[in-house]
Amino acid sequence: MAGWVGADIWFAALYSYRIPDTSPSYAPCSPLPSPAAVRLALVDAVIRHTGSMEEGRHMFDRVRSAPLELQPPGLVSVMKFFLKRLKPQKPEKGTRPSVIESTGVREYCLPSGPITAWVQTDQPATIAQAFGWLRRLGTTDSIAWCTPVSGAPDPHLCMRAIDTLPLNLQNFSRRVVITLHELVSEATFDQINPFQGGQKRANPFHKRLYMLPLVIEKAGENWVRYRREPFQT
Repeated sequence: MAGWVGADIWFAALYSYRIPDTSPSYAPCSPLPSPAAVRLALVDAVIRHTGSMEEGRHMFDRVRSAPLELQPPGLVSVMKFFLKRLKPQKPEKGTRPSVIESTGVREYCLPSGPITAWVQTDQPATIAQAFGWLRRLGTTDSIAWCTPVSGAPDPHLCMRAIDTLPLNLQNFSRRVVITLHELVSEATFDQINPFQGGQKRANPFHKRLYMLPLVIEKAGENWVRYRREPFQT
C-alpha cells in the first residue's frame, strides 16, 4: 500500500532555480523548483552515491509518475544580482578549452526555512534513503541536504497545478503563478541520462502552469519577500 514519504530540504545558503525558457543572461528564478527537478535530483543523488547507472534507472522508474507535493517555507525572499562570471568558450580545433568573462543578471532565493517535499510510494525506505543522499537541487551552487518529515502533505499549503484549484477570488488574488517543467508520462531514463549517446532524444518534459501558496508581503527595487498563505477550498 502506497504512503507518503516526506523530507525537509535545507539550503546551505541561497538557491536558484531558473524559470524554463528564460535566458541564462537574465535569469529570473522560481521560489519553488519544478516537480521534474525534484524527481531528477533524487535520481542524481542515487547515481552519485551508489556509482550505479542501473540504480539510477530504478529510481527514475519509481519517481517518474509518483504523486509529488511541494510546500514552500513560511517566508522566502527573491533577490536580483548583477554578476560577473566566467563561462566556457568553444575551443577552436586543436586548442585547449578556455573561459571568457561574461556578465548577467540572476535571481536567488533566501528562505526562512526548508522546502518540504513528499513523494507517494509503496517503497518508502528506498525513497527516504534517496532523500538522505540528496546534496543539491537545481543549479550546482544550490547546495542542500534533507531531514525526514512524518505525516502527509496539506494540499492547502502546497504548490498546485492551476487547473486543479477551485475557481475563487481568494485563490487567484495576488498569488505567484509560474510555468515549470514536469516529466511526460512516457519519459525514459535514457532521455534524461546525460551520458547516453546516439541520436537526438525526444523532449522528456512538458510545461505546466502552477500556482504557489505565496503572496507578496513586501517589495523593493531589486527584491521581493513572499509569505506563505494557504489556498481556500
